[in-house]
Amino acid sequence: MDSVLVYALVFLLLVHRFISIGRRAFAVLVIFLVAGAALALYEGADAFLMLLGVLIFSGMASTYRSKENYAFFLLAVFFVVPLHYFTTLVPQAMLLGLLSGASLFMTHARRASTEVERKRDVAQIAMGLAFIAAFVLIAAVYVRLLLIAAILLASLAGNYGVSNKQGIVSRALHSFERSDAILGQGATWLAAGTLFAMSFLGNMALAAVLVAIFVGDAVATLVGTRYRLPLPYNAKKSLWGSLAYFAAVSVIAFPFVGYLSLPVAFVGALVESAPSLIDDNFDTSVTLTVLLALLGYASVAL
Repeated sequence: MDSVLVYALVFLLLVHRFISIGRRAFAVLVIFLVAGAALALYEGADAFLMLLGVLIFSGMASTYRSKENYAFFLLAVFFVVPLHYFTTLVPQAMLLGLLSGASLFMTHARRASTEVERKRDVAQIAMGLAFIAAFVLIAAVYVRLLLIAAILLASLAGNYGVSNKQGIVSRALHSFERSDAILGQGATWLAAGTLFAMSFLGNMALAAVLVAIFVGDAVATLVGTRYRLPLPYNAKKSLWGSLAYFAAVSVIAFPFVGYLSLPVAFVGALVESAPSLIDDNFDTSVTLTVLLALLGYASVAL
């Protein structure tokens, strides 16, 4: 298809979407567009591509639970595939777009039943170990593409599950979700944390953050719900869970960042065990990304 026609279709879809949003949502979108443009200019990246990506992924996030979401999913695929070698621009555009439309997922859900929580944690550990192993087995650029593909497919599955509540996919996904949460809420903030680290860190530091938010978080929950010794600053978290987090992250992240895995594990355990500001996985990713960037692992000039 002619590229001019593709851009025309993209433009019409974006106009159709954004002329109908409220003033508050539009103001939020403008803030993230400005942030994207500023980030692109600072990094010397293509500002047009950044803005286009933010618009597409904002549309994808804000149309979740609707058929219109599928159109934005296709636009996202057409955006990512030819640009996957832009290892920071694509995740930055995805991150800013996702955050601009993330108000749907801002509520704090209660913890699920023990059985559901354990199932969630085992699945999270399995996914995390698979992504971490990929850094050893294949080229890093393909690991990043794999992470982006996983995020897109998870969003597609979540939207389908919400729209087809009686289907097999929906029942399977709901079996992992907390009863009072929007389907995909936890996965969305895990994806946002992953994208934040991808946006600003090199490959080895990214792997360390993935260890923390996928493996460390889940191990802390598995151990903490079984062996209760409440922390003085957060009775909902367990000392044994935090110690398990520290042990798991410091050992598994060591091959990627050496002895820096110790401060990464310590800081991550503190943030994970504290009352969350947004979501513990996202809060941990932001904190560890800043820490590792300051320690010399940033993928962009500071």
